[in-house]
Amino acid sequence: MAVSIIEALNIIDEKIKSITATEFIDIEDSLGRVIANDIISKVNLPKFDNSAMDGYAVNSSLLGQIVKTQKEVIYAGNKTLPILKDKYAIRIMTGAPVPKNADIVVPIEMIEFIGDDIKIPSNFKKGANIRLKGEELKSGNVCIKKGEEINSYSITLLASQGIDKIEVFKKPLVTIFGSGDELKHYSQKNISEFQIYNSNTPMLKARAKSLNCETMSINNTLDNLESLKEVISNSLNSDFIITTGGASVGDKDLTKEAFIELGMQYLFEKIDIKPGKPTSIGIIENTYILILPGNPTAAMINFELFGKFIINKLKNLAKPYHFTIKTKISNELKLKSGKHSVILGYFNGDSFMPLPNQSPNYLSILKDANSLIITKPEIDYLQKNQDINILMIEDVFLDNTTEDIFVF
Repeated sequence: MAVSIIEALNIIDEKIKSITATEFIDIEDSLGRVIANDIISKVNLPKFDNSAMDGYAVNSSLLGQIVKTQKEVIYAGNKTLPILKDKYAIRIMTGAPVPKNADIVVPIEMIEFIGDDIKIPSNFKKGANIRLKGEELKSGNVCIKKGEEINSYSITLLASQGIDKIEVFKKPLVTIFGSGDELKHYSQKNISEFQIYNSNTPMLKARAKSLNCETMSINNTLDNLESLKEVISNSLNSDFIITTGGASVGDKDLTKEAFIELGMQYLFEKIDIKPGKPTSIGIIENTYILILPGNPTAAMINFELFGKFIINKLKNLAKPYHFTIKTKISNELKLKSGKHSVILGYFNGDSFMPLPNQSPNYLSILKDANSLIITKPEIDYLQKNQDINILMIEDVFLDNTTEDIFVF
């Protein structure tokens, strides 16, 4: 019996065990990796009280007064810090440490010069233009949590702490193959009239790589049990096997049978979804298996819904769930009721536009899809400008204008 989409996602959430093995890597190689333990800050940010401006450091008791200036200038990176004399001001540069007696920095453009002296404006509050030690981050606090995925700006935070290596979870090893006597590798130049190039395997390999997995691909297997079982047996060192084709009930649809003969236990066998009902997920020892339909659109949709979620769970992401956006549909859409339907589309920043010609065996539209919608079985019609939830496939730039970045 087919499970619903929600039941399938809940089973994945409950049953998929995350990878616990870890390794230490250099922070510059850590983009996209998942932190294995909380990162504790070693250094206060800022490290010391410092100036936010080029100007003069002075005590607030001298506001509105004419004061003398010291000869020294305090620069960022100075090894020694001059002492601020009583009733004096001292020149200071942005990022330079603030002397103890100073509690205001007056920007250079707001200073009135009177001979060798300066007049301090009166309209400043204590602490103005001074960045206080630890006001952003205090030493000993958690700065990156276990389960966070490192991005470029996590790396700048790590570098600010003098951290050179971090402990991360190991990447999932994902093996991808397709089954079918008709499938040939895209590098082969002479294929027969009734053979086709295997496009699913490179598609899924690229997508798994984009999700920061280690990948291994096998172009295709023959449609016989022994060939399938040999490929599967040689892939059981992987964390995750993804296969397309041979998932239905045809005479040569032997993929599921091969997995079962090698001991696969189903987590679920079919999903109440259109397209891709034959999609199933199982496990052999410590290796999870996703069996996808051979039709490219069906394979892509079911990978995005279920394969990506499995990978996020394996990676030990603290937030593994799909990213959705509330928007409107750009035009009316008629649907066949009775099943959960998945519609690919393009989100332009304002609305979701369903893509045309969404036959499960089509692949030319896949490059244009950046999002999808899922309808409930009772839905047979969506009206233009109806409010909907869309699931984003990848982070993308949209076809807005440069002016559209502003809030108002």
